[in-house]
Amino acid sequence: MTMSEGDGTNGVQRLATQAPQPQLRKKFAIPPVKNACLSCRASRTRCNGEHPCASCVTKDRECLYKPSRRGGPRIRKKTRPLSDYQDLAISLPAPQEEIQQDTLILEGYIEPGAGLKGLTDIWQDSDAIYDNLFQDPMVDAAPNVKIPMVRSYGGNERAILNAYYIWIHPYFPILPPPETVPAPDQVITLLETQRDKFEEPTSAISLAISAILALIPCPQDPTPLEPESVRWRRSYSQFLAKAALESIETEAERPESSVEPPRALYDSDEEVFRDKFHPYVPLELESIITLNILSVYEYAQRGNLKKMRARVGAALVSAMSLMLHTRNDVEDEYSEARRRAWWMTYVCVCQGSIVSNTPPAFEVFAASFTAQYPTVKADPEAWSLFVQAQQAILAATQFVIEFNKAREEQSDMTRIFNRMRELERLLEPLIAKSETWVLNCPLTQPVDKRESVLSQSLRCISRIKLNSARIKVHRYCAFFDLAVFSAKHCDLKSTSEQEVADSPDVTQLQSCCTNMGNTSSPFLKSSPPAGSVSPTLSNRSTPNADCCGFTFQPGPVLAFPFSTHHSSKICLKSALNIAQAFDSLPYPNPTGLICDMPSYIGPNSTLITPRTMPSFACCAMQCSYALLMVKDRTETMYPTSNGESGPLVDNLRDRLQQGLVSILVTLENYATAFEALGGMRGKHSLSLFGPDWNED
Repeated sequence: MTMSEGDGTNGVQRLATQAPQPQLRKKFAIPPVKNACLSCRASRTRCNGEHPCASCVTKDRECLYKPSRRGGPRIRKKTRPLSDYQDLAISLPAPQEEIQQDTLILEGYIEPGAGLKGLTDIWQDSDAIYDNLFQDPMVDAAPNVKIPMVRSYGGNERAILNAYYIWIHPYFPILPPPETVPAPDQVITLLETQRDKFEEPTSAISLAISAILALIPCPQDPTPLEPESVRWRRSYSQFLAKAALESIETEAERPESSVEPPRALYDSDEEVFRDKFHPYVPLELESIITLNILSVYEYAQRGNLKKMRARVGAALVSAMSLMLHTRNDVEDEYSEARRRAWWMTYVCVCQGSIVSNTPPAFEVFAASFTAQYPTVKADPEAWSLFVQAQQAILAATQFVIEFNKAREEQSDMTRIFNRMRELERLLEPLIAKSETWVLNCPLTQPVDKRESVLSQSLRCISRIKLNSARIKVHRYCAFFDLAVFSAKHCDLKSTSEQEVADSPDVTQLQSCCTNMGNTSSPFLKSSPPAGSVSPTLSNRSTPNADCCGFTFQPGPVLAFPFSTHHSSKICLKSALNIAQAFDSLPYPNPTGLICDMPSYIGPNSTLITPRTMPSFACCAMQCSYALLMVKDRTETMYPTSNGESGPLVDNLRDRLQQGLVSILVTLENYATAFEALGGMRGKHSLSLFGPDWNED
């Protein structure tokens, strides 16, 4: 059928009449998502915002999102300059909205190429086309935003127990040995912006362990030492530590106490029914273990000695109420757990007294403490040596307390000097025996059922404590206890506490030593070089004296049991032994693979895996003190500027420097996780490198 001219004209008019009228905006039935995936952006397809989105699932392609640059709810601020958005001008497509429609013009559909959209209407730059088609989306997707992150294990108590054997057990063996070699660390990264995704462990012991683990930088953290990262780890760890204490209180609470107190008073305590954290640790031991772990947390992380002693004091009361301190010849599946819980409580109570320089809360050698030592299959003597070393350093600390008290009261020193001789007779054979130990376990060997790594750790710690005890006994004779560090550490005085040069006891102490030795010693006449550790050391020390005396006028002169020269040699040897033992202390191995060198926290990290539970870090400061005093004495008697030192002096300088660097590396490693020990690291570095040292 042919169309007449009139019909053709009328047909065109009808098409024009039926054409859609212009509209400002056409609303979607389903609004577009605020953040489309990169694949949908590039292909200009509709994205439903899910992960993976429906379009990517249908087309079997990778679905990646570019994280928001705002990092939270929108806050009205000043308008950002246009330059801030130039990097997004090409990569981001136009908003997915309907544009204004023009009236349909029929002539546009009857020309060559009718209905085709010009390429320049979509992409105007060929570089943008190539980038969006072939560039790795992960490169473009990584925002230049540093979000603090923390190590977490969620509510997975098996993963927490596995992490305990990796990070804590080699230095704080309060749980029985592992059944198998720990699996690789199963870390969950928790960003500061993901607080709502936090999953809390259920038991007090898992919370306490998680509090320690949270201080270790996360493997994926690119800036673990930034203040914001440290602050987030600190906050998260403190939250877990408080939750652990609350969990102990909750389990000890009785509902009757709030509604019917008389019934709560006379009824017997109800047992706790829940899953055990460890298959060979009974529930009644978990609170004791938790309090011991938190005592180290209070010391090493928060620097709160009062709370440290309070936590371990509560653990001691609970342990003795369960009669853990007594011998039990009945063996069952929990025997090893009971022994470890008791002896680690014993060690922690002693350590609280040592670091706070106070008397212990119990009689250390009480006859009632008859519990058997735990068992290390690789080394049956390890535990007995460990406890013996702890007793020795505690005895030396009590000697320091008595010595200072006698000086302040100007009392008779005969008893003090006799005690000094007794301690030397006790320590000398123990240290001589420790020097024969063969410590050849690989530094990064994973913990196994035989606990070879634990054996090496306990022997290293024992050697460290024995030699530290000997320094405590001899440092008064050797160095007059002159201050080196600007802050007080254990029983080491700070420079602000140091007596003035003309105080009676120091002056008379110096006079006694000088009168009994060579008063024309060049050591007394020379002035200390620039950067000397202690400007008052050179005119107070007398290494050539045969004996060091101590007196108060007008009483008679009392001679110390050991000469300054002899005590200085002992302090130097003990300090070098401590540095060597710290070098032999194993490192955690979160990978589970045997390797020759210490491993890093993460694949892209430059931080060595930090050792944990450093309750004996004060021993490092004792070592540092002795090395710095000998170093200052060496530089005073044999100044480097003379150039006539000779090979012996050079050898001594090298050994002193090596020992000081070893201690610095040790403190740096501990300070990676434990903030309170950062102060020790800083004071040691300042004394070693001088006021120009920069912590960064």
